[in-house]
Amino acid sequence: MTETLRSTLAGVARPLDPTESVPRQTGLDTGTLQIVYSVCNMPPRKATTRRRREADVSAPRPAADAVGLFEAPLQHRTLEERAYENIRSAIVKGRLAPGQRIVASAIARAAGTSRIPVLQALRRLESEGFVRINPHRDVVVPGLSPEEFRERFLMMAALEALCVREAESQIAPVTFRQLRALQGEIVAARRAGDTGRAVNADGRFHRILWEISGLRQVVQVLQNVWDRGEYYRVIMHARRGGFAAESIAEHEEILSALETGDRSRAARAVERHRLRAMERLARTT
Repeated sequence: MTETLRSTLAGVARPLDPTESVPRQTGLDTGTLQIVYSVCNMPPRKATTRRRREADVSAPRPAADAVGLFEAPLQHRTLEERAYENIRSAIVKGRLAPGQRIVASAIARAAGTSRIPVLQALRRLESEGFVRINPHRDVVVPGLSPEEFRERFLMMAALEALCVREAESQIAPVTFRQLRALQGEIVAARRAGDTGRAVNADGRFHRILWEISGLRQVVQVLQNVWDRGEYYRVIMHARRGGFAAESIAEHEEILSALETGDRSRAARAVERHRLRAMERLARTT
């Protein structure tokens, strides 16, 4: 009967009427014909709950209303950010030296603001290692022990070498020009006895060596560690004629290796440079 029903349905070109006469060769009685009629004229089924749910998921949803996401309009730079940047800069440049206390209320008065953004900035600086907040709420610029010095330089030596090894096989010519220009600026600043200018150019020189790797998180870690040691580097270079002549020679080794495309040799030169800088700093400061 199933095959007979299928052949009958396939041959029907219009809805069936059970009152119509049926050709005898179909072999269908009136009851079967009524079933066929009902099937052919059945209204389309509505989407099931599952199908509706799938359709809802696949269909694009309207964009979220941004109104109400923020309690107040965002400012370009908050008071906390400005306090953070100014205190951090003072520590890096030595205006706030290791061991010196920081009084939040005094900074707030000088900045013309409340203590809250200053305290928030100090907590952020503490998380980065630039200040230490004691249990009785004193804030101090921490010094670095010989063990901490060694650990930081070993970490920098490893990460800087990693950056050079990860550099693209073809470093852009403009990058070499920038490195050469900064090397020239360091030499000129040393001749002029301008330690601050030489140290600043040295920082930009190394920043380029980090950035050619494309490792953004590594660059961020290196920058933080570098800034923590800025105060000590300035002292060391000032005591060695404005900028250590050994550092300039070591820069030349790095540049020579990079310009010949030997990244492995350049990475070894960077690592030696950092470890020798650690020894110079330990002897000088």
